[in-house]
Amino acid sequence: MSVPVKSVPTSLKMARSPIFYTGKNNAQTNDTLDYMSLGLKVWSGLKSAVPSANNYSLSKNTSINQVINFEVSNLIKSEFLHDFDIYNDLGYSQSPLGEVLWTNGTGEWTYSDNGAAPVTAIWQATTGDAFLTTSGWSPLPNVSNTSVTSVLLSTPRKRYVLTSNYESLALYNNSNLDKIEIVWNNGEQGEFVNNDGSGDLPDETTLNTQDQVIYAGVGPANLQNNQGIVQNLHPSEHNTGDYYDIVIKDSSNNIINTVRYELTCEPKYTPYQIAFVNRYGVTDFITFFKASTEAGNFTNSSFKKSIYQDGFTTVSLQGGQYEDFNINSQNSITMNTGWVDENYGDVIQDIMMSEQVAVLVNGSWIAVNPTRGTVEYQKSVNVGVINYTVIFTFAFNERPLIK
Repeated sequence: MSVPVKSVPTSLKMARSPIFYTGKNNAQTNDTLDYMSLGLKVWSGLKSAVPSANNYSLSKNTSINQVINFEVSNLIKSEFLHDFDIYNDLGYSQSPLGEVLWTNGTGEWTYSDNGAAPVTAIWQATTGDAFLTTSGWSPLPNVSNTSVTSVLLSTPRKRYVLTSNYESLALYNNSNLDKIEIVWNNGEQGEFVNNDGSGDLPDETTLNTQDQVIYAGVGPANLQNNQGIVQNLHPSEHNTGDYYDIVIKDSSNNIINTVRYELTCEPKYTPYQIAFVNRYGVTDFITFFKASTEAGNFTNSSFKKSIYQDGFTTVSLQGGQYEDFNINSQNSITMNTGWVDENYGDVIQDIMMSEQVAVLVNGSWIAVNPTRGTVEYQKSVNVGVINYTVIFTFAFNERPLIK
């Protein structure tokens, strides 16, 4: 006797790469799979707070080799929300509502057991297969979009920061994550805690999406303004050129990941901080330190008007025969990273692949679009010192609120 089997996604899944629900019934020669339905629900918050209605209802009555497949990533991807304002949080904080989502599929199928009369049965009726998703993507060679299990949700690299930078670090709050320690290059160290002095992380056992992915405010300004952190760990007690390690540990005190922050001074140029949704579908940050130039791309509409003239009148030359209207500009900034490590190629790739990027201007995040095209990922063996130049165009006209 044979019955269909299913393949369903598991946490944590990236929704900008393919996500499949698949049914199969071909163990015996005359097995068939004649029909399969999929009711897809996508929501944020508690796992138990399941919406009453499906976001999407799909069905297929044609199989290939008795396999029916649904690829649902684009349906999930449209449901995400992001908020870069978590950058200045102190201590541990929840991820923004809508950045991480529960996804669950239910449905039924109709099949034949080796030529017997067709049978209709439910293949899933509850949230037992619900899984977490973010709007990330899986790079090659991971063509199957395997589930993410790592605690650190960013590409590994040394982070060059101003002492005034606020910056939060995204973490997958699974059972491995227990605590964070701060270790300065002079040997001073201590536990990373919340503003009230507690080391409590958001409780992942609540199965709230906002507790499954969390942020730690570990940028220099976050540490400086966190009243729970002992003073000798504050950046003001250290000098430009010093660095500190954010050491992520499990409950057995084993090191999971280490992220280094180096205090960097830029006396000549105006640094810009960029926020972007990285390959893991969460907020990430980078500071461009070196020469930046601003430019405006001006556009307009125009028309030629008729001007009356006769033998008794003199035409004023102050009002032209050719007139422009609907004049606007879309401004851009060309930024340079300054000297960085070789693994910054992955960061640049994340920015170029990101669908949501913003620059911090006067304390507010403003959406920008990086100029895409060919990027050479630099290697020190070829170029000696590595730096990247990127053009960011503001996603708004300089004169807003027009058609």
